[in-house]
Amino acid sequence: MRVTLLDEEKRPLPGPWLVRIPGWTRQRYLAEAPESQFCEFERGEILMHSPVAVRHQQIVRFLTYLLLHYCRTHRGGEVLNGPAVLQVSEDTCREPDIFVIPPERVAGMGDLPVVAVPSLIVEVVSPGTRNLDLRIKSAEYRATGAAEYWAVDYERRELTAHWPARVPTSGTLESSALSGFRIQAEWLWTDPLPSEIECAGA
Repeated sequence: MRVTLLDEEKRPLPGPWLVRIPGWTRQRYLAEAPESQFCEFERGEILMHSPVAVRHQQIVRFLTYLLLHYCRTHRGGEVLNGPAVLQVSEDTCREPDIFVIPPERVAGMGDLPVVAVPSLIVEVVSPGTRNLDLRIKSAEYRATGAAEYWAVDYERRELTAHWPARVPTSGTLESSALSGFRIQAEWLWTDPLPSEIECAGA
């Protein structure tokens, strides 16, 4: 399944947009949701997201590399990216940009959806999903027992750790869930992004 929004001239409608399609079940979502496009399930509806910007994808790749490096050198667990599915409740499944499953829970993950409590979840905020990422998902992720949730809003240059609450636009943000993992907020606002290899060793 693939969704494309068209304007009156039947041309693809540019983002940002977020489409809700009712009448779905969790079982149908898991069986039919596309693997190549972000698609989430929320209480009987699927949410289709507009394609992300290049900058969004660059930041996801940059942070994924840093987290992979950390987890491999500190035995910090498994790093996953959406569209891997995280079950946040019986009737809601999300596809976080990045989430880290702690090592003691990796063996029991099984197939998707992932039913495990992440140590860290990271979302890169898009204009069309700002309210969803900063308010709704923040509450949902906290309810799962996830140890930490970060939201990167590159347009506003805000890096928010939702609990414990911190919003640094500069300086160091150190994870409270992954001991010793830290980033400089300024890295995320640099264009082009700095070298992942150099930052991983910083």
